[in-house]
Amino acid sequence: MTKKSVQFGIPLLISAGLLAGCSSNDSGTGSSASPTTSVVASSTMTPGGSGSATEVAQVDPNTASQSQIQAAFEAAGVSNAGKWAKEVTEYGPYSPDTISDTLTKELGKYGIDQQTLDTILSVLAPQ
Repeated sequence: MTKKSVQFGIPLLISAGLLAGCSSNDSGTGSSASPTTSVVASSTMTPGGSGSATEVAQVDPNTASQSQIQAAFEAAGVSNAGKWAKEVTEYGPYSPDTISDTLTKELGKYGIDQQTLDTILSVLAPQ
């Protein structure tokens, strides 16, 4: 296994496991609703045998904690993930129709580059 696949594979697996452990399958009718986090994680192997992440864990920014969002950003390779997770949490809630415009505007205030913004948007999946 190459160093690069270890760098991306291990954090991705840890993040996916942590996020999956935080989700709930309870469909009871209790009086308190607990937020859930949706997780989608997959990777493919290239013919040379090195792992290449094609998708990373996705989180719902409306229900995930700041630390869960940060973990997903880190797994996706977002630099300064803590800062961006804090900003994403601050500007919520989001709808699938408005998240791109909202974050382009709000994170743009901090000089975010397009590649980082695109990666952040690929990780977030508001319900």
